[in-house]
Amino acid sequence: MASIRILDPIVASRIAAGEVVERPASVLRELLDNSIDAGATKISVYLEQGGIKNLTVTDNGSGMSEEDLLLSCESHATSKVRTLEDLFSLKTLGFRGEALSSISSCSKLTIDSNSKRIVVDNGEKSSILPGSTDKGTSVSMEDLFENIPARKIHLKRPQSEAAECKKVFIEKALGFPEIEFLFFNEGSLVLHLPKADRQSRCVQIMKQDKAFMPAQVLEMSYEGDNEKLYAISSDPSCHRRDRAQIKIFVNNRIIDSYQLVLAVTNAYSAALPGGAFPYFYLFIEDNPALVDFNIHPAKRECKLRNQSQIYGAITNMIRNALIQKPRQELRQEPLFPKEPAAWPDSQPATERLSQPTSKPDSKPYSQSSAWRPSQPQSSSSVSEKPSRPYSPSAKPFDPSWFENARTILAKDDKKRAASEVSTTKVVPTYRYIGQLFNTFLLVELDDKVLFIDQHALHERLLYDEIKSLKDVQRLIVPYEFEVERSVDDFLQQNSMIYADFGIELTRKEPLLWEMASMPAACRKNEEKIVSFIREQTGDIESAQKGLFAIIACHAAIKAGDELDSYTAKSLVEKCFELDRMVCPHGREFSFSITKEELFKKVGRIV
Repeated sequence: MASIRILDPIVASRIAAGEVVERPASVLRELLDNSIDAGATKISVYLEQGGIKNLTVTDNGSGMSEEDLLLSCESHATSKVRTLEDLFSLKTLGFRGEALSSISSCSKLTIDSNSKRIVVDNGEKSSILPGSTDKGTSVSMEDLFENIPARKIHLKRPQSEAAECKKVFIEKALGFPEIEFLFFNEGSLVLHLPKADRQSRCVQIMKQDKAFMPAQVLEMSYEGDNEKLYAISSDPSCHRRDRAQIKIFVNNRIIDSYQLVLAVTNAYSAALPGGAFPYFYLFIEDNPALVDFNIHPAKRECKLRNQSQIYGAITNMIRNALIQKPRQELRQEPLFPKEPAAWPDSQPATERLSQPTSKPDSKPYSQSSAWRPSQPQSSSSVSEKPSRPYSPSAKPFDPSWFENARTILAKDDKKRAASEVSTTKVVPTYRYIGQLFNTFLLVELDDKVLFIDQHALHERLLYDEIKSLKDVQRLIVPYEFEVERSVDDFLQQNSMIYADFGIELTRKEPLLWEMASMPAACRKNEEKIVSFIREQTGDIESAQKGLFAIIACHAAIKAGDELDSYTAKSLVEKCFELDRMVCPHGREFSFSITKEELFKKVGRIV
């Protein structure tokens, strides 16, 4: 074993830089923090080649003295923190004193402030030079990771890096509406956000999404002993299929917090259909003594000592705002009101199931509610409806489910083929009892009660039908997507495995692919298919089963959906036509309790 030695300062700084500088967007985040802390009222960002070639941030803040310039790129040099106690009452975005030091160790960094300039080229510092910025500061980073090719190779295409920079720019602008922000890419002005109040700035950002309707905005607030909450949200009639537009800010700093996002989604569950999420920007002003940001290099996480109070405040604030909306404005609408997302025709999935032999107790689903069961109409307020439907506890993800599904369903296919040759399957005599917890279908079968998971059953039925469809649909506009280098190499050799079942992939340039066609049964699921392709490196059978299983899972009736009697009986009848009650992921979706077991539970003599 080699003897212990002190690392060369440049080597040490480059190692430390790995925690702070991952890509141009992380550099931009740190430079924007410095401009905001300097009291700037106007900040401009300029990119070349996505910030890899050049990234410049200029501001009209307080600027830096000659002494500050000399110390600015030294490790642990900062103007934000003086004592240990300052860490527990932070009022600035920066505080570690590592950002400029880390950036300058892996790029050429030029800082121009108050007519003075200093250049630090990959750790080599120049003397003070004459500058050109009279007021404020201009910081320019050039050739990121040029001397560290092992890290540069992991950067994405300039277009993708520019998109990440824009995302960081928008997040900072949301937290500080009193500042004017300008974003330039390749010399062109891409986004200009003038000074505005909080609500106007949020609407400016939400309008970047073409699906957002500015007329439908809700404003809500709450004030407690230590915390103040303010939120701008979309009306429940305007929603998304992901959580990308739920943004949480604590003391004007955006954070990633699963618990607080969960508070938002739970509070909205009574007003939105399953699988839908609001546009929601939440600003929490908390006592600095109760917040700790010093737990993550990117400062994207924080510890809140009063998180439980904030969680409850979020829930109450949202529900109080929504309860004022008339019930008819909050009724649950289907996510796919005109046609189901995964079928080549417009016939609802539940109508594709064969009708039960018994007379239905109620009318079948209408065309508009095929994929989301209609909810009973009521004039009661939102608060009277349970905030969250019952759902069984989620099981840990099993990475071997592809293999399990392949093995089990392959056996099912062989059994089904043999059965078709010999005789048709005999459906046992059963009696449908009803729906339990809006999740399980109860069936009396001989001397036992059968519990069937409605989501897993419908998922399996959809999987079997999607798998049998052969229609291919060409996309009017090819769907472009970017992949990691390992996936890029794999697709160059194996893209034909997707062509076997209708997905045509073409490599436009390194790391950039496009999808020109897909199975007609999978339309409107481009994002899910592309997400799968980005991760899949298996064989044809695994790819096919995985794709169709994912699509079926997202399209199936969910746990918590209330089913009418006709639909439930249709699902049960189809269930008994299966050779084995196994979902596409390889899991059993039913269990039973015998009459004898029930009698013993209550002490009854059998």
